[in-house]
Amino acid sequence: MSRPIACEHGQGTIAADTQPVLDYGWWASNGPTAGYLMRLAADATAERCPEQGPVLRIDLDVARLAAAARYVLTVGSDIGTSRIGHVLVGFQQGGPFAVASVLTGVGSSRSAVGDVTPPAALPPEAYPAMATPSASLPPVTGRFVYRPTTDLDGREPRRGWDVVWLTPTDPRLARRGLVASVIDSWFPAHYMRAVRDHLRTGRPLEQPAPTVLVAASVSFTASDPDYDRARHLLLANQLTSTADGHYFERSEVWSDGGALLATAELVRRSNQGLGTGADPSEEQPL
Repeated sequence: MSRPIACEHGQGTIAADTQPVLDYGWWASNGPTAGYLMRLAADATAERCPEQGPVLRIDLDVARLAAAARYVLTVGSDIGTSRIGHVLVGFQQGGPFAVASVLTGVGSSRSAVGDVTPPAALPPEAYPAMATPSASLPPVTGRFVYRPTTDLDGREPRRGWDVVWLTPTDPRLARRGLVASVIDSWFPAHYMRAVRDHLRTGRPLEQPAPTVLVAASVSFTASDPDYDRARHLLLANQLTSTADGHYFERSEVWSDGGALLATAELVRRSNQGLGTGADPSEEQPL
């Protein structure tokens, strides 16, 4: 077990400690998922700064590929205006490989109000589960039971979006940690766009080039009780743009009760010709 880090407030206050290995079970094709790293940042905030409120938002920047090995975690904290806490969490393996900015606030039991509606998907039990885990799929696919909602003719619950139900295989994964973990735990939006085109047109599937994660963010948009009840999550992903070898996508995470639990954005870069990271799965890009 690692030594706990005390969280002292004040500009420039930083604590560091060596952590156990990054869990290869949360690996995509060439590195840990964005959701896994953001969950580690949220856990570090809760454990080392317990007086701060629930996490409102996490912004993650990834500088280079990580290895499934021990890493050093650094935590710096300060309280800003309007009781908003700001925690900076750094990940290092022989140098920085990622940094997460975590905002915390004051929790509330009042119902959240918004103008968006969930994708028109049926309940999760209406869809067959994928056969996972598999030796031909990235390790992270063993963390969830996946129920894709796109019909074999290419029809989807929300036009232009890839929508899938996820249920964690570990019952201990819950609340905001569960919601963060589903981000980047399904095939990238640009890959699934090619799959939907294949299903709709019948043309051969052209597999896109693999990518590496550059940045991600997640905002937790529901009230505290909605996270207490979260179990089956509806993940909706959309490719918003492709430019100069970068893929920009957005995600929504919904509860089976119709509550919008989180919104997210991800940036990926094509790594064609750039090589792969530690222990990559080259069978399917994720």
